[in-house]
Amino acid sequence: MAETDQTTDNPINNPAEPTWFQPLVGDDAPAERIELLKGYDTPQAFLEDFENTKNRDWRVDIAGDDAKFKSQLDRFSTPADMGKSFREAQATIRGGMYKQAPAPDATDDDIKAFREANGIPAEPEGYFENLPEGLVVGEADKEIFTDFATKMHSKNVSPEVMQEVIGWYNGFAEQQQEQLAEIDHSHHQETEDALRNEWGSDYRTNINMVSKLLETTFGEQAKDAILNARDGEGRAIMNIPEIVKGLAGLSRKMDPLARVISQNNDPAQTLNNEIAEIEKFMRTNRKEYNADQKMQDRLLELYDIRLEHDKRKTG
Repeated sequence: MAETDQTTDNPINNPAEPTWFQPLVGDDAPAERIELLKGYDTPQAFLEDFENTKNRDWRVDIAGDDAKFKSQLDRFSTPADMGKSFREAQATIRGGMYKQAPAPDATDDDIKAFREANGIPAEPEGYFENLPEGLVVGEADKEIFTDFATKMHSKNVSPEVMQEVIGWYNGFAEQQQEQLAEIDHSHHQETEDALRNEWGSDYRTNINMVSKLLETTFGEQAKDAILNARDGEGRAIMNIPEIVKGLAGLSRKMDPLARVISQNNDPAQTLNNEIAEIEKFMRTNRKEYNADQKMQDRLLELYDIRLEHDKRKTG
């Protein structure tokens, strides 16, 4: 009697049950493969499932409905790349680079021990000690950085991270200052061009009048504050032509002698001296005086200033 064939259930070896996949797997296919193919009634069904599996994004199988995790997996081209990254991360963790942060219910001693083990200062101010060469916290920024350091210290941020933040901030602040200086220079040129075009030869006199008005009215310190003040859009107010013109007009109304550039802190005496000099020149050099329209206009201006000043004194 012939020995019973151990694979009689295999359709490949049962000619009474011919199958569509016999040419695909041959006569010696493993039973597991046969069982897999038996799930498909036709070659078309098998090919459709094969195409779907081939084109399926392997990241979806791993991340499921987690869109954020899926976006992280998008950084990897193949599952092998992801596996390599995972192995490297595990090696880093086992090597002690990342130490587990204190638990929410950690004691003060636990937190202290963690900070000592990771080089984190005992107090927030310690972040600013032993900074790398060239890295500083300016006086104007100390308050904000101290507040920031306190917050970061509560999260046990490493000194290296704080130094990176300080370096970034310093670079950012320097860049902002450079950009602001360029904008201020551009606005100053625009304002000066506009005022010179309108005032002509009176430009320097009017600017000096404005400066004197601010100093005598508000004092030197407040004058500097006004000169450095900015409007709501960040433009320096002294780079706004309308403001400078308004201050110049106000100065003329408040003090006629403001138009006189005094050399001895006595504008009235300077006024009289300049009038006397021009009158003397007019008497001794009449022809030259008559040909100098600018000198004639200046003498008339000085007369007007003296007349207005005298009216104020007697009024």
